[in-house]
Amino acid sequence: MNASSSSPQAPAFGHSSSWRQLEPWSADGEEPAASAQLWGLAMRTASGLRLGYRLTWTPTAFTPKLQPPAATSSEPQRMDGLWQHTCFEAFLGISGSNAYWEFNLSPSLDWNVYRFTSYRKGQQVERTYACMPLQVIGPKSAPAAGDCRLAAPRAMLELELTCALPPDLDDLVSSSPSLDLGLSAVLEARDGALSYWALNHPGTEPDFHDRRGWSLRL
Repeated sequence: MNASSSSPQAPAFGHSSSWRQLEPWSADGEEPAASAQLWGLAMRTASGLRLGYRLTWTPTAFTPKLQPPAATSSEPQRMDGLWQHTCFEAFLGISGSNAYWEFNLSPSLDWNVYRFTSYRKGQQVERTYACMPLQVIGPKSAPAAGDCRLAAPRAMLELELTCALPPDLDDLVSSSPSLDLGLSAVLEARDGALSYWALNHPGTEPDFHDRRGWSLRL
């Protein structure tokens, strides 16, 4: 699959000190996944927000499912339940406000954005967006990189989004010095097993809605 309008010869973002490594959640005594690595990037832009994800894996040990099985259209569309399969996610809010937003971005180019009034309450679809300008490059062979600990051969997929902030969040940000943001992902393996990735996992279970795990300030 190569659904990007960018050149497939170049990464969507390239290398940047702003990339942060996401870690898989693991129960006590379990070893974290060793066959995949995931990085995320988040930046404020003049137009709003830029998100990026770079997934690298060893195909002989792990291959992610990249298409939701319930897809009903060949065109990118707003879909519920994307988090039940491979899905890159971002959670946004500001300190002092209980409201927050959840972005779900699938490598199939399907997407959704939700708003919440407080922790897991008042969920509504954010209707501001009629579409999402997602770009996906890959899967493709991954170039050698000093920050990759995986054995060769390696495969890579990159996803990029640049979009405006939801208007209500933009209003909140205008009166706040920073935007609180959490990057996370669900990865589905070929056998259907799910793993949960985030910048950090503050609880005893994976919970991307937990603001303690939103470690980025933009």
